[in-house]
Amino acid sequence: MITKISWRYESVYVKKFTLYIFRMTNDYEDLLEKGMSEVPDEAGESERFELPVADTRKDGSKTVITNFGEIADVISRDQDRFSKYLQDELGTSARVEGDEMVLNGEIRRGNVQAKVKQFAEEYVFCPECESPDTEIVREKGVEILKCQACGARNPL
Repeated sequence: MITKISWRYESVYVKKFTLYIFRMTNDYEDLLEKGMSEVPDEAGESERFELPVADTRKDGSKTVITNFGEIADVISRDQDRFSKYLQDELGTSARVEGDEMVLNGEIRRGNVQAKVKQFAEEYVFCPECESPDTEIVREKGVEILKCQACGARNPL
């Protein structure tokens, strides 16, 4: 049952104020069940940003990341910075050939994917709001991760 109470003010800021008072006829569990039934099933199941899985293949004693260019585009980072990071973290040398990255040595797919995820956590996601909408800017000789969503600025 809903009771409606209205007041009229002649104020400049408040013309009309309506207050609704809800009388609780259902207990908490009934209200929770009703609310959960109204939420769509696909809500919260997928994120807006999904980091691609690194597709790797062995080529003799080398490992090739076939979708290296795609990953760099998705995370909006320079291929040169991304390749240098992977080389440092994986402890190997590499070269970029088009959209592929050729790593010297046999490296497991799981290790490559872990380093791609680690790069995204350090250089893509905002430490404050965890948004992927960031860019790297240089101010006074210092590289800063600037968030487009919340405005946070964190040195790298």
